[in-house]
Amino acid sequence: MLPLMDKAGLELSLLSKFVLACQSPRLADAAKELGQTPSALSIAFHSLEARLGLKLFERRSGGLDLLPSAFWLFRTGSHLLYLEQHARQAHNTPGRRVAKLSVELDLNFAIGRVSKALLRTAQQMIANFPELLVDWHFAGLDDDDIGDPTGLAGSEKLPDKAGHLRIFYGDVAQPHPDAVHLYDDPWIVVGSKGSRVDVLQPDDHVTLLRMRREIMDAMTGFATEQGFADRLRYRDEEPTQVSAILRDHPQTRLLMPANLMPRRLGLTRHEEAPFAPRFVSSLYGEASGAAGKYGKAFLDMMRRNLSEEQSAVFTPLLTTRQIHFFNLVAQTGSISAAARVANTAQSSASKHISQLEEAIGVPLLLRTEEGATLSPFGQEVRTQTVGIEERQDWIVRKAHDIAAHSEARVTIGTLPSSGHDSALTEKIAHVMTRIYSRHPDWQLQIVESSNTMLHERVRSGDLNLALVGMVHAQVARIGLGPTEPLCVIGNPAINFGGRKELGLEDVVALPLVLGRHHLSIHQSFVDAARERSLRVKSVVEVGSLALAIAMVRQAPLCTILPASSVRGDIEAGNLVAIPIRQEEVSGALSVIFSADRELSEAERIIVQEFVRVFRPGRGAAPVEMPGD
Repeated sequence: MLPLMDKAGLELSLLSKFVLACQSPRLADAAKELGQTPSALSIAFHSLEARLGLKLFERRSGGLDLLPSAFWLFRTGSHLLYLEQHARQAHNTPGRRVAKLSVELDLNFAIGRVSKALLRTAQQMIANFPELLVDWHFAGLDDDDIGDPTGLAGSEKLPDKAGHLRIFYGDVAQPHPDAVHLYDDPWIVVGSKGSRVDVLQPDDHVTLLRMRREIMDAMTGFATEQGFADRLRYRDEEPTQVSAILRDHPQTRLLMPANLMPRRLGLTRHEEAPFAPRFVSSLYGEASGAAGKYGKAFLDMMRRNLSEEQSAVFTPLLTTRQIHFFNLVAQTGSISAAARVANTAQSSASKHISQLEEAIGVPLLLRTEEGATLSPFGQEVRTQTVGIEERQDWIVRKAHDIAAHSEARVTIGTLPSSGHDSALTEKIAHVMTRIYSRHPDWQLQIVESSNTMLHERVRSGDLNLALVGMVHAQVARIGLGPTEPLCVIGNPAINFGGRKELGLEDVVALPLVLGRHHLSIHQSFVDAARERSLRVKSVVEVGSLALAIAMVRQAPLCTILPASSVRGDIEAGNLVAIPIRQEEVSGALSVIFSADRELSEAERIIVQEFVRVFRPGRGAAPVEMPGD
């Protein structure tokens, strides 16, 4: 489970504002419904983009356009908000037998009539069937690597058979015998502002975008029958790209079902008109498996909600911190233990959990002098809060992955710098300046952290790559070679007896200033001493190399560093450096990244450059990446 510092960013309340704004014609409409100013909402979305490290909007004088990443976040974020609402409202029967209804939408995704009706229907089902969780997928679009978003895949409470619905476009002339008719979707012509799509000439071309095969075949068949097949053109882009296509190609006229041109952000500057000859695609729903009453109720509600295009509004009450603390208590067995893990006060942890219980309306913990156990309600809720937290973490990881591939946005972690003139710092600077000179449009960020935290942030997706010393499990690594030899860096007042080299037995007896719990260099030294059964006792434990160096300059103390870190001080006589026997303490540098994702082209080039600089003579040949 991730540290709390990594859990406070992707708040559900901010995500709900984003989901509402995407469904609104203008940002001002969403702001008015939320009781905010458009400027305040715009600032909030800047914060969301910063947290995810992902650009979601194209900001133009006429308003905001949604980028492809925004459509992805809308789909995944809507699932998350639905789970939060279900966790709060579906708690009236402890020990209830949970069921799942899978809904497959064999449709092109659009933030329009269908997706809005889908979300409102899922919300309404909570009140009527609190034991039911709805899981929906748009064909060909949803990400498989998140797994089961309901958290029920491995649950013993899941029935042997779960219900299944399929929603699809069908031929009204040949209706499916077991299917329920939901909605008739008329086709329209869409063009840029001022294109007069309502007065198409007989020889004007219309363009079809990439849509589901059934609907494409239906339209091309109709065009052949009506004699306008020669007017059809095809473009291999998704309907979500309508705004960008018409902006870049203003003479284009698009032919599509009306649902794919909804009232949503970025589409207020276009024109549309009914297509003549008139053509309608009918939407159907079909149940299978153990859908039973759930499937029938869902399709009935879906049909009613499709009768008008109305936004789905989520009002989450649970916060990321509340969910995280509750999951920690369930994991550790007490509020005090959860607070220790989160490195916060017990009163703060207790307050967040009490607020979560108040929001849900039932007691989730049974508090005793020995600790805290989950109540029957708490057991039910925990199944979903774990899923919510995992989904939040996955969204952050996936957002950084998308940014690396689509925007060449790469965040790289390094060990704390021991000096501006150290060999490590110079090599990292050489890599980054070389990358910048060749790819000035890439968005690169360098952050420093401890060895342990670098691993955590790579696993959580906050970092794309990291340069580390000791490598932990669960990450992919590429070795960069040995670290620079370590030395005892001491104040000249200390008498080293003319020694040119020191063994570990001599070093541990010195008055040492170390950051053994924070600094990778010192961790490797302590580990080497422990292997020889030597006890390391520091005079002062510090959290930064800069502070350790400053103390050694001012008092008869020592620390452990590569000599290059304090080259200037050594040359000026402010400090002395005596090497530690290399066979007794040595280390290696590696570049690490998540083993659960494929590196982007930008990330691969950066890794290659690290290899070229840190392993001279071996960087010319391509490096074999794990998983290649």
